[in-house]
Amino acid sequence: MSARYMPKTLAKTLVYMAFYSPAEFGLFWDSDGTMPWKELYWAMQEDPSTRFVREAHLRELAFLGIEMPFSLEGSLLRLGAGISVPDYPVVHDPPARLFHSCRRQQYHNVLKYGLSAAGRPFLRLAANRDMALRIGRRRDPEPVTVEVLAEQAYRGGIVLRSAGPELFLVEAVPLEYLMCPPMREEELLKLSGGAKKEKKKPVKPEQAFSPGSFLLGEESLFGVPSQKTGKKSRRGAEWKREARKDRNKRTV
Repeated sequence: MSARYMPKTLAKTLVYMAFYSPAEFGLFWDSDGTMPWKELYWAMQEDPSTRFVREAHLRELAFLGIEMPFSLEGSLLRLGAGISVPDYPVVHDPPARLFHSCRRQQYHNVLKYGLSAAGRPFLRLAANRDMALRIGRRRDPEPVTVEVLAEQAYRGGIVLRSAGPELFLVEAVPLEYLMCPPMREEELLKLSGGAKKEKKKPVKPEQAFSPGSFLLGEESLFGVPSQKTGKKSRRGAEWKREARKDRNKRTV
């Protein structure tokens, strides 16, 4: 266990963040009593004093017999037996506007289809821009913040739920209830992967010359075939024989 926290102190911190006041950290539980462990992990990265916490620390707390209202099962936090799932009531008087910060790579989809939950039943909406940015920066250092016309969406039949004073949940928000910041088309194409550079095809030797030109090989330049053919030059062999005859005549 890290020296920064005693085991019981760490357990109290985790219980406060994930169970007693999850909305304060942009967290919520699914209807089956689970929450992705990575959601709590990303929230802990915001505080230097809790960045050290890993899955092994939760297992160690369980091994030490320190009781908590939830436990780690694989990649999920699960509420213990007999502990009810928090109730997220439907909101009938929502704020005029709510906010959501998405990853830049997702923004081109938001402009096409609006906002929708992915991987979980609900999508988080924040009551203020700062909280939305705080949650969005857990996945992207420079997220794109979208304004949600929550009051108009409610009148249009969109169901909003309250997970806390500043955190709201929604299944999806159509594009007509969103105010999206403008972005240049070139940047959108880049984020969507549409502006991929085409790979240049290798140019064959015969394609690198204009019509009417020809390649000069060793045989054309020197009258001898290339060494790659494995054939010896006849001219070279005759020159050697003549040289040997001259040496023999001098020695007689």
